[in-house]
Amino acid sequence: MRTLEKPEDLEKLWRDFLERGDRSAREKLLEHYLYLVRIVVGRILYLLPPYIDREDLEGCGVLGLIQALDRFEPRKGVRFETYALSRIRGAVLDYLRSLDPLTRRERHDLRRILDAWRKWEAEKGEEPTLEDLSEITGFSLQEITWLVERGKPALFFEGEEGFARGENFEVRDPASVLEDQELLAYLGELIDALPERERLIVNLYYFEGLTLREIGEVLSLSEGRVSQILAKVLLHLRVRLEEWEGKRSGEGRRKAP
Repeated sequence: MRTLEKPEDLEKLWRDFLERGDRSAREKLLEHYLYLVRIVVGRILYLLPPYIDREDLEGCGVLGLIQALDRFEPRKGVRFETYALSRIRGAVLDYLRSLDPLTRRERHDLRRILDAWRKWEAEKGEEPTLEDLSEITGFSLQEITWLVERGKPALFFEGEEGFARGENFEVRDPASVLEDQELLAYLGELIDALPERERLIVNLYYFEGLTLREIGEVLSLSEGRVSQILAKVLLHLRVRLEEWEGKRSGEGRRKAP
């Protein structure tokens, strides 16, 4: 929660901190700007696996905020909020890189699943089921759902080239991914366009915080079935996003002089 209501209060804190190094002013500024951490974490959290804890992400974000506050130079003409958001994003994404759960082989296997999806869709004119993907790839349904859940950061935050080569978790451009309002808006449209049951599962899992077991109880489904539905949704979103980004890149090249 922002704690300062009057602009002059904030200005005084900045003067006390920058001119005198006042520690009390520093602490109040940190408290005031904590909302920036919540903004960054809120934009990224629902794309990540459940084993990544929100408090851990916020803790890393706070460290980024502290760095921003201690290194901020007003004379450079950049607003503190802009500078701090960049530092916070960097700290959070550095933490996510360190958590990459997939081995090179697992990343290769996940790419095989996505390639099988595209091949089936091109040949059949419809999206495959997980059973179809299992038949094509030789992976069991359990292996597919496990790979998709484990590989969620790579599915949504890694560029196509690095993902295909099986490299370690590497974001295409950390700041731009989270600032790309067009991309995030399109992702929202994809989620809104899901069939009702799939959209409900996504909302219950990522926005309401229900576990797979709890969702299964609500919808009278087994926990395993909910996991399979969620895995298919995530594969669908990745394929559609890649297609959309490919078209956007093509349009950008055509517009270039």
